[in-house]
Amino acid sequence: MFTNKLTKILYMVVLMVVLPLTAYAQNPAPCRDRDKAITYLENVHGEELVFRGISTRGHITLIHFNSKTGEWTASIIRTQNPTLLCGVDNGGTGEIMANGDGSTLKKKKKTW
Repeated sequence: MFTNKLTKILYMVVLMVVLPLTAYAQNPAPCRDRDKAITYLENVHGEELVFRGISTRGHITLIHFNSKTGEWTASIIRTQNPTLLCGVDNGGTGEIMANGDGSTLKKKKKTW
C-alpha cells in the first residue's frame, strides 16, 4: 500500500518536472514583424546587419551586431512566413572577424 502511494507521488513529481521542460523545448523562437524587429535592433540596440545567409534547412539566417558594445542578435526568417523575424540567440560579447584579406565588413550597408 505504501509503495503504491509512493510510486504515484513519484510519477506526479516526474510529470511536474518533465512536462514543462518538454513544452519549453517545443516552443519555437519568438517571432515579430520583420521590418519592425530590424528597426528595433538598429535604433534601440544600435546593431547593424553583419551577416545574411541561407541555411541548409531553408530559412534565412541574420546576425546583427553592435560594434561599440559587442552585443549581437541571431535571428531567422522562415519560408512559411517571410514577414516574421524569429530571434534564436543573442549575446553581450562578440567581435567581427576579419575577412581573408584582413578587411572587415563595409559600413552603412542597407539592412534589407
